Amino acid sequence: MTASRRPRTAPPRRPCSSWSSAGILLVTLALRFPAPTDACDEIPRYESMKAKGNPVPPVSPGFAVEYECRPGYRLIVPLVRPTTTVCQPDGTWAPPRLQEACTRKSCPQRAEPLNGRLEGNFQFGSQANYSCNEGYYLVGTPVLRCELAGDGKNVDWSADPPQCEKILCQPPKQIENGIFSNSHKDTFEYNEMVTYRCNPSTGPDEYSLVGESRLICSGPNKWSSDPPECKGHPTPSDKTPSNTSGAGVIVAIVLAVGAFLELIVI
Repeated sequence: MTASRRPRTAPPRRPCSSWSSAGILLVTLALRFPAPTDACDEIPRYESMKAKGNPVPPVSPGFAVEYECRPGYRLIVPLVRPTTTVCQPDGTWAPPRLQEACTRKSCPQRAEPLNGRLEGNFQFGSQANYSCNEGYYLVGTPVLRCELAGDGKNVDWSADPPQCEKILCQPPKQIENGIFSNSHKDTFEYNEMVTYRCNPSTGPDEYSLVGESRLICSGPNKWSSDPPECKGHPTPSDKTPSNTSGAGVIVAIVLAVGAFLELIVI
C-alpha cells in the first residue's frame, strides 16, 4: 500500500503593514537629506575680525560666534554688516560667510620733510618712504612702518620722522708744496669746487701736479677724489747732457780719416 503525496503550495503572502511603509519612507528621506551632526568643527576666520572669547571647536548646534576687530583694525562706521554667525544642525554656519566689518587704522599724519619727499600711506601694516632733494642728505630712518603701539591696540610709527640736512664739506687736505683755491673758507657747499696748483720751485727741482687738480663737494664732508700731489723733477739745466757732443767727436774722426786717406793718395 502506497501513501499518496499532496502537492506543495506556497504559503499565503502577508499584506504590507503601515509600519513597513513608514520605514521605507524614513529610509528614503535619510538617503535624500544629510543626517544632522552634533557640532561645527571649525570657527570661520577673517582677516580683520576675530571671534570673541576665542571659542575652541567643535561647538554644538545653536552656538553663536560674535566677532570683534583684530588689533590694528576698527569697525566700519556706520556698521551695516552682521558680526555674528550661528552653528546649524547640519554643521554649517548661518550666515555662511560674513563680510569684513573692520578696516585698518591709520597712523598719525606726517608732512613731507623740508627739502625732501614722502611716499606711501599711513594705514596699519603699510610703510612711509622718505628721501631728500639734491644737495641734501637724510638724517634718521628712511623707512617708517605703521605698526601696533605699545598698548597693543592703537597704531603708531616705528620711529620718529627723519630730516633733510644741507650737504656741506669741510676743507680738503692741504698738500705739500701746493695750495687749493678758496683755502680760507671753513665750509664748502654741495657741488662747490676747489682747484689745486703747485707752488713755484725755490730750488733746482720744479713741481708738477700728479692726480686730479679739481675736487668737488659731492656728499656730507665727502670730496669727489683724493687730493693730488706736487712732485719735483729736474730742471732742463740739470738734465743729462744729450749725445750731440759724442756725435761731434764722431764727425771729427771721420773728417780726420778722410784727410789722411787723401794724403796717402797724393
